[in-house]
Amino acid sequence: MVINTTYPAIVRSSNSIVMTSERMEERIGSQISIVYATGELDSAGAWQDTDSDTYFDVWVWVKNVGPARIIGEDQMDVFIGKNGSLERINYVDYAEGAYPNWTYTLENGTEWTNTVTLKITIHYSAALTTGTYVVKLITPSGAYDEHYFSF
Repeated sequence: MVINTTYPAIVRSSNSIVMTSERMEERIGSQISIVYATGELDSAGAWQDTDSDTYFDVWVWVKNVGPARIIGEDQMDVFIGKNGSLERINYVDYAEGAYPNWTYTLENGTEWTNTVTLKITIHYSAALTTGTYVVKLITPSGAYDEHYFSF
């Protein structure tokens, strides 16, 4: 009777430890660094639709600096705003036509592996006010970084 009651508990505990270890390994292997962020500005520093897509864009370049490939780029959480008032921005496929939303492209690779840079474009229907902003990105595995920038 002791074996019948304790063995399932031991198996459940071991499975929990293995799953936790796998999640920690994935999180440790997933590391990102925001390299640069800027708004769609003209040479004088004023908002201008420089790429003629009818939106005012903010660009964020993010490098994978960990040893693991990061998958599910469209599942990332993207937050942006002035300090203390961040707004979560939906990926374009989940935004249901609302703005702001964001898209991404890989700059120097076909998968987001180590040393590959991801360019995130946040599309706004109107220009942002000048000031200091923070952008915070969180990958599906929980790796994150934030970056302050001004315009």
